[in-house]
Amino acid sequence: MEKFIVGGDISKDKINFAVQYGNQIVHECEIKNSYATLKSFIKEVQQIAQDQSGSVDTVQLCFVMEYTGIYNNILLGCLVEQDIDAFVCSGLAIKNASGLIRGKNDKIDAARIADYGKRHADKLKKYEPSSEIINQLKIMNTQRARLVKMKTQLTQDHDDIKKFHSKEMYQMMKQSTEKVKAELEKSINEIEKKMMEVIDKDEAVKANFKFAVSVPGVGKVTAIALICYTNNFTSFASSKALGSYCGVVPFEHSSGRYKGREKVSYMANKKLKTLLHLCATSSIKTKSIFKEYYIRKIEIEKKNKMLVLNNLRNKILKTVFSCVKNKTKFDREYKYEMAA
Repeated sequence: MEKFIVGGDISKDKINFAVQYGNQIVHECEIKNSYATLKSFIKEVQQIAQDQSGSVDTVQLCFVMEYTGIYNNILLGCLVEQDIDAFVCSGLAIKNASGLIRGKNDKIDAARIADYGKRHADKLKKYEPSSEIINQLKIMNTQRARLVKMKTQLTQDHDDIKKFHSKEMYQMMKQSTEKVKAELEKSINEIEKKMMEVIDKDEAVKANFKFAVSVPGVGKVTAIALICYTNNFTSFASSKALGSYCGVVPFEHSSGRYKGREKVSYMANKKLKTLLHLCATSSIKTKSIFKEYYIRKIEIEKKNKMLVLNNLRNKILKTVFSCVKNKTKFDREYKYEMAA
């Protein structure tokens, strides 16, 4: 089977493509990021591959693209419709694999993506579309995050205004934002209600949600975010892989005689990492095994506070993953032996 690697540099309005066969770029173009033009381009690439190989039966098309959020959706939809292999890769991974780079543009980037797809074909994971339920949750979760951010921006400077301005100015500013804040809170509550309605429609998602929120410190916002980012806990084979993705697993840093401290990587899903931190701080405020662990490490063993909190983030994530994979709720009455 002869592989034709199609590298796509995707933006909101257009996509630059580079078709690589062997070690040669056999076709390059720039097209509009729309359903009709992409369907037409796929047919064009199929014809090019057939002309190059001489037989359509011996051709395999592989589309490789950088993850650009919703801008990928139209192309991915077209490829799924026609059962063509698609691979969505990290932009940082492509950049690091390209070596020293001098100069760039969309045309060059498309060729680099195609070359990356060819050289790392055995390591790339084929794109698998999420279910409609997960897609709905992702959209609503993103919208909720926007609303929460807007609400925070409205009120974050109120304390400074109260302290450094007159009482009249503070009251005027407060009154001007009260109505907007109330409407935002109403919208946030409505979207959370709709997310729960969507979760109730799917038994697998509903079950995993219940397993996740049974863990001390884990609330519905974190549980929904984990379901969205992990495709209902199917995208990661182990809790360590998920922990690395969330940036809570420490890695060794040593070279020769130098033995550095273990550190977490900056390459992480910052949104999930923030939510897990909130889970950790919440879990130590109520009676739980996580609070017992925190007290033992801080008060008895005199460990660094942030080190212990990161350990808690990791332990909470491992516990959630274990509950989901074992299909059981967290037993708060069970006497656990918390590992160091």
